[in-house]
Amino acid sequence: MKNERVLALATGNAHKLREFDEILSPMGWMVRSIREWLPAVPEPEETEPDFPGNSALKARFALAALRAAHSDRPLPEAVVADDSGLSVDALGGEPGVFSARFAERAGNGSGDAANRAELVRRMREVGATESDAAFHCAIHWTSLDGREIRVEGLCPGVVGLLERGSEGFGYDSLFRPRLSDGTISEGTFGELSSEIKHALSHRGDALRKLAAKL
Repeated sequence: MKNERVLALATGNAHKLREFDEILSPMGWMVRSIREWLPAVPEPEETEPDFPGNSALKARFALAALRAAHSDRPLPEAVVADDSGLSVDALGGEPGVFSARFAERAGNGSGDAANRAELVRRMREVGATESDAAFHCAIHWTSLDGREIRVEGLCPGVVGLLERGSEGFGYDSLFRPRLSDGTISEGTFGELSSEIKHALSHRGDALRKLAAKL
């Protein structure tokens, strides 16, 4: 596509980068990691109490770093960041903004597999075999001249104790989304194709809203 506009995604997470690119590229956007311009840029500590606050923090941090850098590459049109996570009713809304650090905060390791194990352990503690839950996503877009756009997406569904499927990442293999007719999917996000996941997911919801505003 000749008229692609370049976005720098403020993350080193290859899974998120792929999802952003798969959803936005048909709309004329080329999504690249901020690390193509700033290979050593750190990720800021997520100190805000909610998803929109953390997504704004990450986007503004990356934008400031990009402005301060000296790169031979043409600069992107804008920087975009997201903060997302899973809220489980049986756990009072946890892990929420701590979704990526759920196991680490409990002293039980780190990473996706440890986080899923921590979620299952906590659900068993409260006697839940499954629970209503929702994925949340907040996206913050900021142009190099400081214009900002904020959007949010939501995907309700159910989490269970049994991991199913190897697609996706994070808590996907435990989560079955609610379909447009109100029923719960038979397959988890770990079993569904990327096309179906993007049509239903919190990130897909938020990115379509962002594309409409852009």
